[in-house]
Amino acid sequence: MNPRIILLALGMFALGTDAFIVAGVLPVIAQETGVTEGLVGQLVTVFSLTYGLGAPILAALIGRWPRHRVLMGALGLLCLANLASALAPSFPFLLLTRILAGCFAAMYTPLAFAIGIDLAPPTKRSYALALVVSGLNIATVLGAPLGTWIGEQFGWRLSFTLVAALAGIACLFLMIGKLPKSATPVSLSLRERLGPVTHPRVLQALLPAFLWNVGVYVMYPYIALLLQQKIHISDVSVLLACFGLGIVLANWVSGSLASRFRPHRLVATFLVILIGIQCALPLVATTMIGGVIILLLWGMSFALLFIPQQQRLLNIAPEHANVILALNNSALYLGIAGGAAVGGFALRFFAVPQLAWIGAASMLVALCVVAIARQKK
Repeated sequence: MNPRIILLALGMFALGTDAFIVAGVLPVIAQETGVTEGLVGQLVTVFSLTYGLGAPILAALIGRWPRHRVLMGALGLLCLANLASALAPSFPFLLLTRILAGCFAAMYTPLAFAIGIDLAPPTKRSYALALVVSGLNIATVLGAPLGTWIGEQFGWRLSFTLVAALAGIACLFLMIGKLPKSATPVSLSLRERLGPVTHPRVLQALLPAFLWNVGVYVMYPYIALLLQQKIHISDVSVLLACFGLGIVLANWVSGSLASRFRPHRLVATFLVILIGIQCALPLVATTMIGGVIILLLWGMSFALLFIPQQQRLLNIAPEHANVILALNNSALYLGIAGGAAVGGFALRFFAVPQLAWIGAASMLVALCVVAIARQKK
């Protein structure tokens, strides 16, 4: 396996840490900047919204540029954006740096997947893709909890400095390793990239993914507040690692389940489980042991939906595989943005524990959409 694929995974590790780190240090940022927790949660909103909307737009705009240069440039700029976050003199400036970081993340991710596949021999391409994706998964177990611990001990600015260092190291070694030049692929226009959305069945399949991500991320950006209130601890890094471990375990289990059962049935089943676990979250996470168990199960039930959802989309429109999976990724990040925005607004009227049940309502709507789609088949 080409060692440069590991460097691509390191870049994904930096990106994943960047995406998840705000949830752990949210109370610290709110205290130091003097703004409400709900407003700090919008750092997640702007990053994810920029990522979700920017991915197809930026892919269309830079599709004819040399991929290796764009990838290294995006990683270098992601490093600088996080340095700017660490040095932000005010909250509005911090918000701006998260928008820029979302743009550069949207540029890096699809190119890391494509180049990772190109670097591997044909028989190892699926393994290469899994290795690149593993960087994102490991970030939920190690990167975000480590950034949270650093933020609790030394201040949130050093948390963003950690992300900048990770991105900078990956960029530097990729420059030294010299990514191979590849032929410029045929660039799809924005209309072609968004074309499958006009297909009613595709839109109906993307909508539930958007809704269940809204449901999870109504709660997740504010999970540190919940855990601090319920368990009376200041450092939640270990509990966040349990959520990430659940995601990693689910990715391992989900593949074997997807080969045995129909994707539609799996999505419906996992959604029911996710709704139950999220409703139980504020009731069970009242002790350290309870928090460990419920966050592990929460992460697992959430991540189990990913592979069956992709299979549903591929069964609907296999001829648009690349475009439709990219749209699914955008739907996921738009759901994250929507959830963080709804959660921040809801905090003005509801207590933190009630966010879990507000999110569960969005998941219930997603389950209804899945059931309706099944009846129409």
